[in-house]
Amino acid sequence: MREPSAIQVQPLQITIHHGSAMMVADREGWLHDGWTGLYDHDTRYFSTYEMSFEGAKPRFLTAQRRSYNGLLLNYTNDQFDAGPIPVAENSLFMSVLRVLDAGFHESVSIESFLPRPISFRLVVNFECSFETIFEIRGLRRSPPRVTHLQYHPASRTVEGTYRDWWFSRQIQYQVIRSDSEPWYSPNVMMFELRLEPGQTWHLEVRATMSGCGLEPVSGCLASGPRAESAGPDGDHSDTVSTAERVDRTLSEIDQWTRSLAEVSTSNQAVQRALDQSVRDLASLRLLKVGAEWYPAAGVPWFNAIFGRDALVVAIQSLLLGCPFARAVLARLAQLQGTRVNHWNDEEPGKIPHERRVSQLSLMGKIPFNPFYGTVDASLYYVILLSESYRYSGDLALLRDLKSSLDGCLAWAATYGDVDGDGFIEYWMRSKEDYHNQAWKDAGDAVVYPDGSIVPDPIAIVEVQGLYFDALNRAAEIYRALGHPDEAEVAEKRARTLYRDFNERFWMPDEGFYAFGLDPDKRPIRSIASNPGQLLWTRIVRCDRAGRVAERLMATDMFCGWGVRTLSSQNPAYDPLSYQRGSIWPFDNGLIARGLKRYGLWKEANRIADGIFSATRYFAHQQLPELWGGFERTKVEWPIIYPEANVPQAWSAGSLIMLLQTILGIEPDVGRRCLRVDPTLPPWLDEVTIRGLRFMGETIDLRFAGLGSDTRVDVLAKTGGIDIVCQPASPRA
Repeated sequence: MREPSAIQVQPLQITIHHGSAMMVADREGWLHDGWTGLYDHDTRYFSTYEMSFEGAKPRFLTAQRRSYNGLLLNYTNDQFDAGPIPVAENSLFMSVLRVLDAGFHESVSIESFLPRPISFRLVVNFECSFETIFEIRGLRRSPPRVTHLQYHPASRTVEGTYRDWWFSRQIQYQVIRSDSEPWYSPNVMMFELRLEPGQTWHLEVRATMSGCGLEPVSGCLASGPRAESAGPDGDHSDTVSTAERVDRTLSEIDQWTRSLAEVSTSNQAVQRALDQSVRDLASLRLLKVGAEWYPAAGVPWFNAIFGRDALVVAIQSLLLGCPFARAVLARLAQLQGTRVNHWNDEEPGKIPHERRVSQLSLMGKIPFNPFYGTVDASLYYVILLSESYRYSGDLALLRDLKSSLDGCLAWAATYGDVDGDGFIEYWMRSKEDYHNQAWKDAGDAVVYPDGSIVPDPIAIVEVQGLYFDALNRAAEIYRALGHPDEAEVAEKRARTLYRDFNERFWMPDEGFYAFGLDPDKRPIRSIASNPGQLLWTRIVRCDRAGRVAERLMATDMFCGWGVRTLSSQNPAYDPLSYQRGSIWPFDNGLIARGLKRYGLWKEANRIADGIFSATRYFAHQQLPELWGGFERTKVEWPIIYPEANVPQAWSAGSLIMLLQTILGIEPDVGRRCLRVDPTLPPWLDEVTIRGLRFMGETIDLRFAGLGSDTRVDVLAKTGGIDIVCQPASPRA
């Protein structure tokens, strides 16, 4: 792990967020074009929000993120005219503190350093647009909306409203406290400032976003989608200052962190990255379900309920006890498909891909309420249910969700495998559907060796591994619940799938598995990262695992920062594409975990080194959704994908999974033991975990050493849990 250059790679925008609300600003903190805006409920409420001194733009100085939902901005001024004597440059200091917490809150202070009294106007420009996030991203076009702005002088509030039949969105921008009274004209609020030398002027404003619209009879968002996207509790009181809201958020994150298992390491950079990943997961709490949380997938584009992403994050974070798994399982069970509907890809037993609450979605103009266009979420559901049981030993959880488990397997065997060949395929059922419906869901992600796009239907490779894993885990669950006949059916299907898969997908000349099967059931012979995830599912034959690892670590696939999504030898390779040569931390985390399960710990540690090394260059050591697949020897730092989500939940979770891979921790609920196979790399020679939870007990462990000589010390434990040092087994 090399020392980084003095640089911080960061997104093109500054984003703060809380629950479903977010503000995406330019690098200077303003909203004015492109993707910038104040968002909630998948809707952009403010498309413009800027301040000026008599129309002169403030000179930007610094931006400091105070928390995931708080931002401090500092400005001075260029010279501008205000009366007979111009205001000299750098004579004003403006500080803007923003926080999202039960609405948008902003505190503004302007201090004068002129040696004489001064009078000028602070001008606040804003525009309400109410577009959906699909329109802003260019995925959909709609005519401009007719919005209404009204000023209420008594409450010093500007109200923006958009209505379409029963659907509505409203924003109220209110002056809470001000040292001078506002003037209002359309889209502009002005304040007359009179400052003596050294005097500071203060302003406090609040914006609340609301609306109606689950369906015509459902009432307002306070009882509809808002209840599904509230985030951690906020305070609507005007007596709480903006600064107090930031402090409260920091305190609440500390409380969240203390509730999890504590990790301490000998490497400060690794420690900072892991700590940031925990804070990122805390920041992405979207929906409270019982005592646990449903995480958003990422900010700003995926700040909503996603199936696959949430399931993977819950799996990744079980090691630390993040309270996601039960919330994700429960909410997705509620949304599980019950009928055949080609408009939104719904099928009985199918777990949804995502749910949106924008106008286009709620009014049925796009199929996202919810959308079921994914073939792997139902399989990940079974895997998460199993992994939750393996950590908790909770049979009641299995009993409560058995019908959902049955539905997932029934979907896979029927609607997932329509042609009856034993493999799960996907295809477009409507013009609104995704062409690709596994995790690589970009339309150009699955290509032939000549770079051309593979038509559907496609039996993508890693989904077959997930199906195999889900069947084996289902058999374990059925036996635990006392249903041996159902267990035998699942095991028989798994054996058949294992045999047929290894016969049909293996490419002996490449020493690798095919990308998938095309519509003619021919192997898609492109070299991509997807087969690497097979190792995690244990469907790879043991005598082939070494060749798979060798191909993954070849220079056209492993670039030093991680494993590329597509070989650099493919004509379609583009290191800054979404999924044709980029690096995805979550993908690499699953690949590394699988390598370790086959005893290939040196290769797993190389991947971990690449990902953890990349964190040292990103601002706050915060992993983005993805970055470019450029060769590490040719670029000094990772190049962030321009539209990447930051934070992204399964990127944050990937660091926890990589740590688990290095430590080799696997729960064994049947034998009431934790199996460990630590293989620490040279850059991480000591790790301590305190408060690790397993079957209702807690365990403190210290790992120290190097490679296969790493030792494990049990510092403390409760109950009769055993710690068993045992090398990984692909059949465990």
